[in-house]
Amino acid sequence: MSESRLNIRISPDKKDAFYQKVKQDGKNATDVLIDLIDQYLGSKAEYGEILELRQRVEKLEEVLLGEIAA
Repeated sequence: MSESRLNIRISPDKKDAFYQKVKQDGKNATDVLIDLIDQYLGSKAEYGEILELRQRVEKLEEVLLGEIAA
């Protein structure tokens, strides 16, 4: 897979805060930025999150309906 570099200009304070947050979350800065770009473009990463939430809601509904029936 071919890759290219993307350069952006941000304030040093914002850059430092970003790297601190990435480190605090135990993530990789490149992966976080790629995920943000994917979400902005509406790619599969966002769809996957929606699908996961939908599945979790369905499970909660099953539990609640089971408790109501009991």
